[in-house]
Amino acid sequence: MFSRISGSFYRTAAWRLALRSTIVFAASSALVFLMMYALVARTFRERSDAWLIGESETLKQVALTAPKDRLYRRIVGEVAELATQEFAFDSRGNHFPANTVFFFESREIGEPPLWVGPANNQAIIDSLLRLKVPERSAVFMVVNGWHLPFRVVAADLGPGMGRIYLGLQDSTARAVLFRLLVWFFLGWICMVGFGFLIAVLGLRSTLKRVDAITSAAASIGTGDLSSRVSSAKKPNDEIARLSRTFNTMLDRISASVNQLRTLADSVAHDMKSPITSVRGGLEAALSTDDQYLSRELVAKAIDDLDRLSEIVTTSLDVAEAEAGALCLRREPCDLADLIRRVVDLYAPAFSERRQNLITIPGKPVQAMIDQRFIVRLLSNLLENELRYAGEGAQVAISLFEKDGNAQIRVKDDGPGFPPDLLDHVFQRFAKGDKSEGHGLGLAFVRAVATAHGGRASARNLNSPGGSEIVVELPAPGPNLDPNSPGQTLYPSPRPLLDDHTNENVIVTSA
Repeated sequence: MFSRISGSFYRTAAWRLALRSTIVFAASSALVFLMMYALVARTFRERSDAWLIGESETLKQVALTAPKDRLYRRIVGEVAELATQEFAFDSRGNHFPANTVFFFESREIGEPPLWVGPANNQAIIDSLLRLKVPERSAVFMVVNGWHLPFRVVAADLGPGMGRIYLGLQDSTARAVLFRLLVWFFLGWICMVGFGFLIAVLGLRSTLKRVDAITSAAASIGTGDLSSRVSSAKKPNDEIARLSRTFNTMLDRISASVNQLRTLADSVAHDMKSPITSVRGGLEAALSTDDQYLSRELVAKAIDDLDRLSEIVTTSLDVAEAEAGALCLRREPCDLADLIRRVVDLYAPAFSERRQNLITIPGKPVQAMIDQRFIVRLLSNLLENELRYAGEGAQVAISLFEKDGNAQIRVKDDGPGFPPDLLDHVFQRFAKGDKSEGHGLGLAFVRAVATAHGGRASARNLNSPGGSEIVVELPAPGPNLDPNSPGQTLYPSPRPLLDDHTNENVIVTSA
């Protein structure tokens, strides 16, 4: 069991990342420790070299100034002995081994040399005689039988007077450096181990949050869109922001799936009656011998098929627009001219319903739009007025620019929206009890406006009554024509709807 857990842990990303970061940390900290060790060792060496050079000069002066008689060896020997004893023990006590210091003076041929130091001196003297030591410079000297090298300085007494040597085996410094190295090593081991533990625990905690996102993403394939990743507000780090973004994406996917299901159910429900009607009409056309009735039934079936095609096309366009996937072919367009052309097409229909249509385009406004969808948007607005404003109603459509947006307003003095429908009038398949449509017209209006970066709103007017729909579209472009076109009225106008806004709209009478 433990081997399986250990094996799985070694394959985790936390183990790999922690191991890599620990190796880098271990190498860098070891390099720092080695540099500190080298600095301390150099300090000890410089300290001992300074003492050797200073004492060698002192002994040189004593040797030069002492009388050359039988007291010479005694005087120089005592001074040398005092110098060697000064550095031969540790001032802190017996915590460290004693240092070894020697003094050697080579004399002219026939005179015995002067030696102050350890008794087993022959190996040291032989090494000194073979060694070339520059004056006032300390060098290392390795002696057989001694485990540590000596630092040696030399001083010339003058022509024919010989040379003096002063050597030091700094065992105290060696012991201090060894202990320092041991403590450095133990501290390095503890630091690396503790750092590795902290790195593993931190990375496992972090990657556990990433694994939660992976699990939530994997659940999408099973059809479960209700799972969410817990995203704590603290710490507000990259993973927390990733979790919130992932949850937002899941919300959008869930909403899109729900919209797709609603769309499929609604379209299937609304298409069932037209399909049944088409099938019945075609069967009746096949079963009758009356050629005139047969053609009439086929024509009605074609109209029903056109209705079906319109429902499917509009539903797909609304779904694409709400999902942000509606493909727009934007081009600069004068909205005033576009509104005027659409109104010209609907003028006969308004005349048949004895409705007064007043267009107030105002100044020309240029916008980057897809004319196909904006024409359908305007058509849906006018179709809505034809169906629900009522016979003899007055409808006014106006256009003006405000705060960089083009506003298209459609007002009427009809019955207005039902109160229970007003809050969701732009939702798909939302319609009143007496509605004859499919509830897609205003949903398409809002979807197209949103796809263009705008919005749509609706409200009921308190006085003189009726309703108003406002469509806002971004209008970054300049006006195309400084000359404002005149107003077109269909048919002979009555007094315009009261405009309770503070907009500067100029209306001219026909």
